[in-house]
Amino acid sequence: MARDYQEAICYSFVDPELQQLFSPELSPAALQNPISADMAVMRTSLWPGLVQALKHNINRQQSRVRLFETGLRFMPNSEQGGVAGLQQQPVLAGLIYGSRDHESWSSNTDKVDFYDIKGDIESLFTMSGQAAKFTMTAVDHPALHPGQAASISYKGHVIGMVGAMHPQLQKKLDISQPVYLFEIMQDAIMEVSLPSFTPLSRFPEVRRDLAVIVDQEVTVADLQTKALEVTDETLIKLKVFDVYIGKGIDSHRKSVALGLTFQHLSRTLTDCEINTSVDKVVDALKVTFNAELR
Repeated sequence: MARDYQEAICYSFVDPELQQLFSPELSPAALQNPISADMAVMRTSLWPGLVQALKHNINRQQSRVRLFETGLRFMPNSEQGGVAGLQQQPVLAGLIYGSRDHESWSSNTDKVDFYDIKGDIESLFTMSGQAAKFTMTAVDHPALHPGQAASISYKGHVIGMVGAMHPQLQKKLDISQPVYLFEIMQDAIMEVSLPSFTPLSRFPEVRRDLAVIVDQEVTVADLQTKALEVTDETLIKLKVFDVYIGKGIDSHRKSVALGLTFQHLSRTLTDCEINTSVDKVVDALKVTFNAELR
């Protein structure tokens, strides 16, 4: 709610046709005696209910909508079994639509984009105290926009999805502007790690910048993960501050600029130590990703 979302409580029973649009690969459990034809199956995602709530708001002239819901989804054919062959999974889901900020005379009303909802999710990761264990990887999803969809992983296991609604689905649902959605397994974000105090170092930080050329398929997250693997605790910050594609770079390659900040807790680092750490990063990127120094 601190991110300006409103809580929604939707039915666990949804329209089979709507459910099929979001999860065409799944066969949801059908009810023997449904309340109505548009509440005939058990949801395999919270997205259908949230999208119906969104359309309800749009039809009432709401130009800015942020909704979230916590609840169960009912996954068929689970290896873990469960009641009637279903596994009940507690999840957190949400969507954003329309203007980024409330209407104001003092600012423009820019529209939300993928990075708005990505930032909202990352704030959840930060609150858990284990943000570094969550990663996002580009992926294809039938309900999401190609190029604006990512899987969310925690400790190497996929726990959710985030992205823009697929334009064809958006058109089919008669929604005029982009919709951004996420859904995450609730158990993962409930594993809270209590923060611990780390003394501040009295010794200077040293930053070294390097730019590497890699294939466009290589993600920034891959580069960061590898750099962290081959360095020790003296690497206190790792920042990507530029990505370049264009003149002077092969068409299938890109340049990624990394800023590495080093600091020791109890002494000043020597140039030799810092150079050794930087060399380890460069060598690892060369071997793993065929990277070239720019």
